This record gives sequence, structure tokens and C-alpha cells, in this order.
Amino acid sequence: MARHGPLSLKPFLISLLREAYDDKQGNLQMTDLQALATEYSMRLDDIVSTLIGLIHDETWCYQDENGALLTIESDLLDGKRRLDENDLKKLNGTWRPVIADA
Repeated sequence: MARHGPLSLKPFLISLLREAYDDKQGNLQMTDLQALATEYSMRLDDIVSTLIGLIHDETWCYQDENGALLTIESDLLDGKRRLDENDLKKLNGTWRPVIADA
């Protein structure tokens, strides 16, 4: 059986994040992401990197507690390295899917 490249977790993570958001009925915080990482035995930085990619794709937002959009430092956006503990500590905002206008 031929392989078609490396297995991508992105579709699974997108579904997982959306389900977590829907279950919470509110913005996801770092503690929510840590709980998902623990529950599914995943790396927290894989989850956060996926969210950063979703922000780049304009399908999720990163914001402060008042709903104002936050920017993510450019060195975290390039995806060329794993996020470390210091990187993750900088991300103290909340995450939510973009809500399309009806």
C-alpha cells in the first residue's frame, strides 16, 4: 500500500477545537487547550500552532478578555519551530471561531 505523505493532524485538531468551543459555549483559554492536550495525550504546542494557523487563515480569532483582537508576535507565526514554554506563556488571550455574519 502506497503512502501519500505524512499523516496530518490538522483536520482532527480543527474538529477537536470546534467541539471544545461548542461544548464550553465560550472562548477557549490556555487552560482549556492544556486540558485538551492532556486528555488526548498531545503536545500543547501542536494545538496552539494549529490555532495560529487558523488565525492566519482568518477562520479563528485571538482576542483579549474585552473582545479586542490581539496580534501574535511574528516569530510565532512562521511555524518554523516548535513553540516553547515561554512562547506559550505570552499567549494569554482567548480563542474563538470567526462568526460569519448572517
